[in-house]
Amino acid sequence: MIIREVLSALLRRWYIAVSLVGCAALVTVMLARDGGIYTTTTVVSFMRPATTSLSPANGTNDFSVIAFAGAVVQEINNGRPPARYSEEAPYYGAGIREGVLVQLANSGNQWVSAFMTAEVKIQVVGRSFDSVESTQLELVDRVLHLSDALQAAVAAPPGDRISASVVPLTMKIEYVSASRTSQAAAGAAMFAAALIVGTWCSVTVDRLVAQRRLRLSRAAARTPGRVQEGSPS
Repeated sequence: MIIREVLSALLRRWYIAVSLVGCAALVTVMLARDGGIYTTTTVVSFMRPATTSLSPANGTNDFSVIAFAGAVVQEINNGRPPARYSEEAPYYGAGIREGVLVQLANSGNQWVSAFMTAEVKIQVVGRSFDSVESTQLELVDRVLHLSDALQAAVAAPPGDRISASVVPLTMKIEYVSASRTSQAAAGAAMFAAALIVGTWCSVTVDRLVAQRRLRLSRAAARTPGRVQEGSPS
């Protein structure tokens, strides 16, 4: 189909393209008004007894300590494996606007896991600062409590227990929102997509209408005309 025919069909069925562009504009405005989100990625580090994060052999790379941190994660998630995303991708990058993801630090990717550090990552995404902060503190307390409870359950002496501490700089809560440039680019992309789909729909509808008219005209041509009363036969 040549460009002239496409433009002709678009002019005849202009209301289809205009409707789709209008819907796209409405959706774009709604998404723009939706605003940004608050997010945080808090890290709880597990270490050998009587060590600190500055100790050269604090056990953060010890497989037994890593396994214990994994057991804490499993308890928090009620035995269900957490959703798997690439380590480099932020939680909100998956389209999450409100949610929690607690997992063992994974240096692999979404297809291959590689647990090399005894760190529990707590990712929280929410609409308000207060909700994210309260959820963050609740989950941190739960991780620390489970660390003590699991070791107390096997009667581990207090001096020989694996310690858990929050990495201080990871308590920060950030606000993420699209820039003006990103919003303009998204609006242009939505307009282009709506125009392309609208053009395709206009051409398709125009073609179907033309085919229907052709079938009706052929059917009328095959039907013999009625002889009017009083006319010579």
